[in-house]
Amino acid sequence: MEQGVRTFYEESGSGQPVVFIHPPALTSRIFKYQHQFFSCSSRVITYDLRGHGNTPCPSDMVTIPMLAEDLLALMDQCGVEKAVICGYSAGGSIAQEFALRYPERVKGLVLSGGFPQVASWLLQKEFRLGIYLAEHHPGILVNGLSWTHQVTSQDGREIKAESKKGSPKLWSRLYEESLNYSCTKRLSHLEMPLLLFYGSRSFYFLPYRKVYQKLVSHVKTIIVPGAFHQIPVKQHQYFNRELSQWLTEIR
Repeated sequence: MEQGVRTFYEESGSGQPVVFIHPPALTSRIFKYQHQFFSCSSRVITYDLRGHGNTPCPSDMVTIPMLAEDLLALMDQCGVEKAVICGYSAGGSIAQEFALRYPERVKGLVLSGGFPQVASWLLQKEFRLGIYLAEHHPGILVNGLSWTHQVTSQDGREIKAESKKGSPKLWSRLYEESLNYSCTKRLSHLEMPLLLFYGSRSFYFLPYRKVYQKLVSHVKTIIVPGAFHQIPVKQHQYFNRELSQWLTEIR
């Protein structure tokens, strides 16, 4: 992999490749329900970002462009010429950067709780809290994330166990990179189909849909009733069904 990184990944199924990208401090384990659902119709690829889960990092440095290059290397290794790229939360920063750098490798772009930059005071505070916890109380961070991303208690235990394998220093760096990342001025360059998911109760993230709708040509927005931010996990049945339908539309 890029710069000697041996990226841990899992894949299942065959057909249209769909790659899922997780946010800081979590791992690819959160996409368990996407593997179960899509493996009968698509080639699902999930992976741990460098410094997260089972993917080591050779240094204390991580940037959004670096992680976009890691994704390119992973796709090359897997023999994937073109894929649907799905970024969840801050994983969407990596997905957007990859789509802007390598549009010819992206069949479609999916952002669940996505944002082109952290522009609100409340979201800034949330990211700064993530940085603080990663640096000073990583156990509390992992406990909180595993609890908010579990469907069953077994899920919570597995998510926690995988997250604890990672590097809190790299989590902090990725939170900081995501906090400072901005691609708003480049959004008009996105010409591939874009699918947006937001929870109707996800007040920090919901306003960003208007930015995409204004600047990107081919956008479909799905607002999940009664949902907060953790849609691919907590509302996985709704998410998977709507994503599956959209995949048939862009074929």
